[in-house]
Amino acid sequence: MGHHELPPGTGVYYINLDRVPERRNFMEAQFAHTGLIGAARFSATDAQQEGALDGHGYVAGSGSRWGLKQSEVACFESHRAVWKRAVQQDLKAVAIFEDDVEMSTQAGGVIARLLEAGSGFDFLKLDYSPRVLRFGPELQISGVPVRPMLEMAPSAAAYILSQAACRKLLMWSEKYSDHLDDFVSIPRPDWQMYQCFPAVGVQMIWSKQQDQAEDSVKVSERSQNRKTNSGLEKGPLWFRIRRELQAAKRKLYWRQRGEARLLESGGYVGFIPCAEDLRV
Repeated sequence: MGHHELPPGTGVYYINLDRVPERRNFMEAQFAHTGLIGAARFSATDAQQEGALDGHGYVAGSGSRWGLKQSEVACFESHRAVWKRAVQQDLKAVAIFEDDVEMSTQAGGVIARLLEAGSGFDFLKLDYSPRVLRFGPELQISGVPVRPMLEMAPSAAAYILSQAACRKLLMWSEKYSDHLDDFVSIPRPDWQMYQCFPAVGVQMIWSKQQDQAEDSVKVSERSQNRKTNSGLEKGPLWFRIRRELQAAKRKLYWRQRGEARLLESGGYVGFIPCAEDLRV
């Protein structure tokens, strides 16, 4: 395994609620497992604290969804605060984790190499997603196999951003109404996004090894509070129809030879493979 120091001018943060120390302990053990030295805890925005969401950028209907739960807004604001920290500290690249990510022993070396590169990408996803997805032909960034991401992915629990990407996300998210994982993986003209292939991390909820973890790690504490997970609005009829039409258009494109052409060019359609020591 060995030890992997953070390259100068880079950072690694994991987002953790102050009142869930079990997840902090879990992530510290995961970083030790990978040999990655220098990861730091980042205090998460807590939707249960009065005033914690004052001044947020959530505006219903400004993105791909109409409504977000308070816990989802808090999650978005937590990630957004890390993007701000990276810009303020002038980091050339930053790796960001949620606090329930099981990591491969390969993760430390992979993260260190990608942070050292710090360019050639905006967004580089490290973790597994529980859905069939489409990717472009395989290439390498700093010796790490990756594939271009061609569509939104569920789960953004472990990813790397360049500083330029942090600045873009901060600008684009001045107003938002998207889940965090959707928002960072929306295909955009000025957005180079890749998936680490194979994935070197997986959220415990998807891992077959979750029986070895405490309940507080397997189940998100954010989702347990009724107050912060109620009142979700789907929006007016015209908004819902527009969203359904956009989804149908994407499906039609892939069915009408789009997927066949992708495979012919060396692309990939399926579940993201994981490192050998991760089981999903």
